[in-house]
Amino acid sequence: MPRGGQPEEELKALLPASVAVRFDEMFPDTRNGRIRRRDRKRAELLRKVEPVLQRLLAPTEVVRFATNGARQLMWWLLTAGSMNPFANRTTLVLTDKRVVLIHTDWKNRPRMFANQLPLDRIRATSGRNSYIFIRTGREQLMFHGVKRSEARHLRGLLYSTASKKGGWQNLCPRCFAATDSAPPACETCGEVFKSAKKAALRSLMFPGLGDFYLGYRKYAMLEILGGAVLWAIFLSTLVPAVRAKGSEGALVALPIFALVALVHVCDALLTRAKARTGLHSKDGALPSE
Repeated sequence: MPRGGQPEEELKALLPASVAVRFDEMFPDTRNGRIRRRDRKRAELLRKVEPVLQRLLAPTEVVRFATNGARQLMWWLLTAGSMNPFANRTTLVLTDKRVVLIHTDWKNRPRMFANQLPLDRIRATSGRNSYIFIRTGREQLMFHGVKRSEARHLRGLLYSTASKKGGWQNLCPRCFAATDSAPPACETCGEVFKSAKKAALRSLMFPGLGDFYLGYRKYAMLEILGGAVLWAIFLSTLVPAVRAKGSEGALVALPIFALVALVHVCDALLTRAKARTGLHSKDGALPSE
């Protein structure tokens, strides 16, 4: 444990009183008798997600580290590029029992859903620079946008097991009961969740509608605007061509229509995947200040 003194006391004053923290792992730089700006931000992260941790953590559970970034799957990056982080801001909290992922807004306040990964389900960990890769029994999580020093420290704290069972678990936003599936309602408290199928169908009808249904409204408006531009280009090409050449003129706009259709299908797949990253409540969200 670090020696007591001004840096330690200053950081302890910033930490939430209701959350037990393993100080030497949470703030390794204080061993040098100094506090970095990132140390203060890390303490503030815990304060922002305290309402969730109060309800989620066991009485004897201890927080070892916390950081924030964006949760990703590789194919999300390939299809949606840099847009996904706007909808996938996440605070990662490592305890002595599990890794907790809390969905947040741009101010790091808890928003819609949370997940957990019990430590005995981690098969492998790796990473480079600001990326962290955690292999579970079913998938590989890519967590990026982390400060390099924090990513390196977190990778050192995580350990791997030979277990091949299970993977990430969804948590009910109301009672925080854990489940390996995505049920229509919580078996413990009865909270009703939004349907991934309905979200995908809405995005298939028009890009952005599914995300709007899930609650990613700012992100959805950008998709709706992009979809409207594509349809405007298609119609502005189709109508003059049909007037000039009749039905044969429709062939001119066929490549643009194929692009529009592809965008609809891709957005539906992305929306379905986004809906399955957590349990999106119909009537509420995660507790927040």
